[in-house]
Amino acid sequence: MPETGTHLLLLGTMAGPVLDPRRMMASQAVIVDGSVYLVDCGYGTILRMVEAGLRPADVKAIFVTHHHSDHNADYPNVVHLAWIQGIDGQIVSVGPPPFQSIHTAALAFHHEDIRIRIAGTGRQPIEGFFEVREVAEPGLVYQDDKVRVLAGIADHPPFSTALGFRFETPERTIVFSGDTAASEAIAELAEGADVLVHEAMFPAGIDAMLAKRPYVPPKLRQFLMEGHTSAEDAGRIAAKAQVGTLVLSHLLPGDQPEVTDEIWRAEAARHFDGPIVVGRDLMLV
Repeated sequence: MPETGTHLLLLGTMAGPVLDPRRMMASQAVIVDGSVYLVDCGYGTILRMVEAGLRPADVKAIFVTHHHSDHNADYPNVVHLAWIQGIDGQIVSVGPPPFQSIHTAALAFHHEDIRIRIAGTGRQPIEGFFEVREVAEPGLVYQDDKVRVLAGIADHPPFSTALGFRFETPERTIVFSGDTAASEAIAELAEGADVLVHEAMFPAGIDAMLAKRPYVPPKLRQFLMEGHTSAEDAGRIAAKAQVGTLVLSHLLPGDQPEVTDEIWRAEAARHFDGPIVVGRDLMLV
């Protein structure tokens, strides 16, 4: 990983929970002068971090957009492994309610392992290495000497609060939509950003995916359509926000090879004439 500058690393780029070795679920890292800020930690985050050469203990802060498992399932493992590797100071964890109880449950999941390691090795208790910040309103949620992070409210029913995040550094501004239906609030959050990482769905691909899965609930298609943004609308939002580059990620579906990168780009390009990147795991932007 580069040791200077502001970089975006895509760790997981597929919507889920769907298992496919080509794509893990939602996770990204903003790397600023070597410091790591993790945005979401869905299934497979730890695997991709290892492949990218990132240590959980080097993470300065974790930002969770909402509490679907494809965005937070690896959170217990990230915090546990960070503690085992040795945290210098504290890791700040930011997310919507009920994040404090979710963090407590994450530590409880590894309780017996933590207890044995403290008893056997004299490690310091894990609780003191984390500061949890529950966020339910837009505004500044984190700041240090390298980055300023603002939250915006996404539209992801039936969640009462889902978040997007805007990272501002001296070199770049990077915005993450999180999971959301097409949202004016996210367009405002992304205004003038160098990079917008926006979720994307392709309805025809969803139909093909559901046809192969007769066991899914009958209302799943409606549920997906109401809580997500088409690639075309992601392009519309990028154009309205006048961003530099649009990165399509959290692809829905992300496991249908017939939905090619060219299709994703063409949908977004209906409204956005800037650079369009179709996200891939371990891609550096």
